Amino acid sequence: MLHEASRIIGLSVYTRRGAHLGTVHDVRLDTTTRHIDSLYVTGTEPRLVPDGASIIVPYRWVQDLDDIVVLRHFPEPLEFGETAEVTDTEMEFEE
Repeated sequence: MLHEASRIIGLSVYTRRGAHLGTVHDVRLDTTTRHIDSLYVTGTEPRLVPDGASIIVPYRWVQDLDDIVVLRHFPEPLEFGETAEVTDTEMEFEE
């Protein structure tokens, strides 16, 4: 788990349609199951994420992982609700 988690940091993240989403800045680990829970993606593309905000992407959305991360699912374009307060560390997605 730690080996894979450490090699993911710094990889570019793409949607399955080939759009560059951003870069993996950090990973969140579930210590109970000893698996990666989610990816913290920074430097996001403003066309996909409003204001280029940093986001948390569930690891279950990862389709492929090698030199880049390819997501099997990502809502394009992502929209935040008018009343939602978005911060770099609080935003999560649900499938």
